[in-house]
Amino acid sequence: MENGHQEVIDFQFLQLENIEKHFAEINYLLLSGRHIDQNDYIFYSLLTEYFEYWKNYYFKLYNLNLVPDIFDGQSYFYLDFGDTGKGRITDPQRQREITPLQTLVGLVLLDMYYQKYFEREKVVTWNELMVQILESDHEKQYKQILFGEIRASYDEKEWSLVQKRFLKALITFNKLGWIDFRNQQNKNFSFEIRPAIHRLEKLYKEELNDFEAFSERFINRKDI
Repeated sequence: MENGHQEVIDFQFLQLENIEKHFAEINYLLLSGRHIDQNDYIFYSLLTEYFEYWKNYYFKLYNLNLVPDIFDGQSYFYLDFGDTGKGRITDPQRQREITPLQTLVGLVLLDMYYQKYFEREKVVTWNELMVQILESDHEKQYKQILFGEIRASYDEKEWSLVQKRFLKALITFNKLGWIDFRNQQNKNFSFEIRPAIHRLEKLYKEELNDFEAFSERFINRKDI
């Protein structure tokens, strides 16, 4: 009885008006793997103000750690799913994994984040992504993986296929809170890379340190 009573006390914060109003959405987003930052202002504020209560809630009910992290001077929250985090950073029950292509796209975005490090908002367009693929230090690996061969140029049909693959990955990243779409309606779509993209850097340190070895593993894959 004492333990049961203690749990009721621990979870009393859920009865607060603001928490009760937004709990279902906050809970769904966190368990879906979303990284919540100041772009989700109301949710972020409630997590910040009542952090210890949220942390206790997820640890006792799900045995998960609610992590407050910070990168580039901006903080965000996410649930740490433990050892399954690398390659399965969302709710383990959902079995949604980061695919090889999504990993590659994420590493491209990390590169571009640092290129725009001194810009307040790291906004990227599809045209900039094309330049990154064609002219970056890793252009050979990008071309081989995305197009299947290394050439000086590619036709519109080939670029259209690559764009669709990138968009599919970016839609997933948008759900995770790693990017925020600004314009998704035309061919030169744009989005902002959010600081939480740093989570990918934490998970893939080895791959970033030896990108050539990382990309070589996927050169002949057919499922990217």
